[in-house]
Amino acid sequence: MRRVATLSAFLVLALPAVALASSTTDFVSELAGLFYVIIGLTLVAAFLFMAAGVIMWLIRLGTSPTYRDDAIRMMEWGVATLFALVLVLAVVEFIQRHTEATLYIIGIAIILLLIWLVVTSGVFEGGKKDEE
Repeated sequence: MRRVATLSAFLVLALPAVALASSTTDFVSELAGLFYVIIGLTLVAAFLFMAAGVIMWLIRLGTSPTYRDDAIRMMEWGVATLFALVLVLAVVEFIQRHTEATLYIIGIAIILLLIWLVVTSGVFEGGKKDEE
C-alpha cells in the first residue's frame, strides 16, 4: 500500500498532467508527449556522445593507435544509438499513422506464431515414445 502512495505522490509531483488526466485519451497523449521528450533527450545525449568521440579522436591524432580505438568505439556506439532511436521514432510514427495496418500485421504475426508453436510442439511430441 505504501508503494502505491509513493507512486501516486511521484506522479502528482513530477507529472501533474499525467496524474490529473481527465480521460484515457488525455492520459495517452500526455504519455506520448513524455515519450517524445525522453527520446529527444536521448537523441541529444547520443549525438553529444558521438561528437565527444570525434573530438577525442582528433585530439589523439599523434598518439598510439590503441588510444584512438577507444574514440572510434565511442563514435560507433553513438552512431548505433542514433540509428536505433531514429528507427524507434519511425516505427512509432508508422503505428500512429497506420493503426489499422499495424493491427493487421500484428494479428498475422500472432496467428503465424501460434501455427508455428502447434507444428513444432506436435513434431517434438510425436517423436517421443514411452519406454515402459
